[in-house]
Amino acid sequence: MAGVWDAVKDRVLPALDVRAALAAVESGGADLGVVYRTDATTSRRVRVLYEVPDRGGPRISYPVAALRERPHLDAARRVVARLACPEAAATFERSGFVVQVHAP
Repeated sequence: MAGVWDAVKDRVLPALDVRAALAAVESGGADLGVVYRTDATTSRRVRVLYEVPDRGGPRISYPVAALRERPHLDAARRVVARLACPEAAATFERSGFVVQVHAP
């Protein structure tokens, strides 16, 4: 991949975020885009041409925690527990996420 950027940099359309890049491809404003697999699977108008191997890209994580001494701590703990349950993990996996739950 070394040297590829120099070959394509003048043809790159910067986007505000991944959803904007996806929208540009869906609308025909761009021939291709770099998006998360989980975003690409939400669209029926695009197809995945290449997936970066797990070891070839950055690890992306979405941490969640209930913070002490904040309002509604009990409700926050229930949300965290729900997100860590097997049913939630199955839902995330169906959407293309790789789930790794870490207990406190």
